[in-house]
Amino acid sequence: MTEDRPGGEALLEAARRLLLDELIALLPAERRYDALMIANVMAIAARELRDGGAEPAAAAQRLAAFYGAADDSAPEALARRLVSDIRAGRFDDGAARDRLVALLRAELRGRLAIGNPKALR
Repeated sequence: MTEDRPGGEALLEAARRLLLDELIALLPAERRYDALMIANVMAIAARELRDGGAEPAAAAQRLAAFYGAADDSAPEALARRLVSDIRAGRFDDGAARDRLVALLRAELRGRLAIGNPKALR
């Protein structure tokens, strides 16, 4: 990116501001909800660009650490293992449950930071 052009995050935010500040008032009432959903998606996309893939990488590292796996373990395989272990009741009580709850809370915080940061407040 050259310095004379805004990046994707800035472009999304500018378009979102125009939509919310000026265009939404011009829409028929029955289409305003659609415009608000679009503005929300634009905000999420801008946060994903700002994050630069850090949160998905952090989520993969948390899951690998949870299982004591190598950092190069396939996150998808570990996620399938987690689902299978939950269904099998391997975390139903004690310290195992506490570890699972901590993992899931960290995952939720990471996802909310991108998808709905207001919910973290």
